[in-house]
Amino acid sequence: MAFFFLCLFTFVMFFQPVGVFPELEPIRPYRYSALLALATFLFWGKKSEIPLLSIPNARFFFLFVAWQVISSASIWLHGALDTFTNIWLNLLIIYIIIVKSCTDEKKVKYVILMVVAGISYLSFKSISDLMLNYQPGLRPMGFGWYENSNDLVFILACAIPFALCLGELSKSILMRYFFIAVASLFVLNILLSASRNGLLGLMVVGCLSLIFMKKLSRFFRYAILGLLITCVLTFGISTVMTRSDLVPGQLTGDASSEGRLEQWRACLRMVKDHPFLGVGPGEAIYKMREYHGIPGLVPHNTLVQAFAETGIPGGIFFVLCTIFPLWEAWKFFISNRDKMAMPSIILYKYLVISLAGFWACAFFSNRVYFKILYVLIALIVAVRQNILKPQNILEQNVN
Repeated sequence: MAFFFLCLFTFVMFFQPVGVFPELEPIRPYRYSALLALATFLFWGKKSEIPLLSIPNARFFFLFVAWQVISSASIWLHGALDTFTNIWLNLLIIYIIIVKSCTDEKKVKYVILMVVAGISYLSFKSISDLMLNYQPGLRPMGFGWYENSNDLVFILACAIPFALCLGELSKSILMRYFFIAVASLFVLNILLSASRNGLLGLMVVGCLSLIFMKKLSRFFRYAILGLLITCVLTFGISTVMTRSDLVPGQLTGDASSEGRLEQWRACLRMVKDHPFLGVGPGEAIYKMREYHGIPGLVPHNTLVQAFAETGIPGGIFFVLCTIFPLWEAWKFFISNRDKMAMPSIILYKYLVISLAGFWACAFFSNRVYFKILYVLIALIVAVRQNILKPQNILEQNVN
């Protein structure tokens, strides 16, 4: 029962019932599904025997959350409570429950399925609304947390490896191609989005997924890879060129792209002036004028944002929590090339590809609080600690 409510909470997080059915807003399905997941986990959940604080990633995650709260308190005492309850409480709940509850491959696949199921409706609605209301220059939009086109393509880029993972692990050929079709829907949505960031993320997750996919023939994989690259370089870029906010005929040179370096320099000045606690979570955009940046323009770099708003310690905790898993995975895959067809390693592979896609986009965006990031690192930790380690694969890698 406890794991069912974790799946429900995950589905609600990404499906966003209030965005689909606004009349549900008084019920607050997101908050109460989180509390149900937490309560059932505490009382009836089957938990991993590995102590949470013995896991380095978990320690760094908790330290980053704590530093965010302390940084908020240094500006406004009540801000610490707001930062914790409005941002981190639900993320802590899902991170802890995933790490402690996902003790086998089947459970990890169910959580991945809940993400894909929720995002599938978001993508379907986005494309449907665009087709029904099409006019030149119109960009597909999402709803709720992904209403903005950049947020929409961001979550879709992260979800593509999830759908391909379910396809590769499916025993049924019909289900395999069903999930490939779902991933194709996400790809189409990104191609229609006119987002440079989205195309970058699509290239990263698409190329990595197809190169390392095992269940399709080499010819078929490379044919799809060629088609993907062709679509991005032709249809995708031509769609970007239709945007009215860009310099005609150019992919760069607009106010947004040209101002990013100025914002990064302004954020570095913030770190210099506030090295310990930063300027406070969410405050960088409001401090831009004071630090010779462009007023009202966000930093457009998740890493720079983390350091500017939480200081050097908070930035280091963030890096160790969200980027270091990529380095761990690289070392693991180099040492286990001959085991890439194992189901547990297939799960790990696609989770890491999704995280790589996140960072391909996040380097030019502000997504410190993006929910998929913390679901991703929790799943990666669960696979490493609860599945690969008991299979002695990690120990062999060390030896």
